[in-house]
Amino acid sequence: MNKKTYIQISIFILISLIVTYVYLDYFKTSEQKSIKITNDSSSDKILRTSDDLISDMSYFSEDNKGNRYEIFSEYGIINPDKSNLIFMEKVNATVYLLNGERVLISSDKAKYNDDNNDTTFSGFVEMVYGEHVVKSEFLDLSFNNQTGTLYKNVRYKSNLSKLNADKIFIDFLNKNTKIQMDDEKNNILVKSVIDNGNN
Repeated sequence: MNKKTYIQISIFILISLIVTYVYLDYFKTSEQKSIKITNDSSSDKILRTSDDLISDMSYFSEDNKGNRYEIFSEYGIINPDKSNLIFMEKVNATVYLLNGERVLISSDKAKYNDDNNDTTFSGFVEMVYGEHVVKSEFLDLSFNNQTGTLYKNVRYKSNLSKLNADKIFIDFLNKNTKIQMDDEKNNILVKSVIDNGNN
């Protein structure tokens, strides 16, 4: 093999390596990249992104009183018009209260506001708070105000009773609860678990 052929083969291999690197690094859209962003409000965001779809999305927030909020989703999309709004799917969230209690929330979908942590959960929504389990189609959670409003096909269950209502408002700070029907003529259906012998 003469020197000229050796140089040509070397140049060909080098060009092939450069083309392969550029293709894998810049043009392969199915590859996921990891990003971690930390802002001044003690909120960490971990994103793995591929085009517009974000997978394994996590947000962590803590207020100045020490209450913490965590929300996770398998998939999400950042609103192109309002970048502070994130649309999530297959969602799990936890609110950690100062008194040591936890509020566990799961839902099919959620709309999360990155500016104030307000979240609207939708689809099949389940909230577990102590011995209380509430299921509904929607839940509006205000982390700053420590309140939650569950509405549409609301079903509540505790160790003592079960009830159906149109809306339940819960203040996690003072533990006040307001149960409502959209039509005042309709009564709230309450069943005693002890009397019925059901769980």
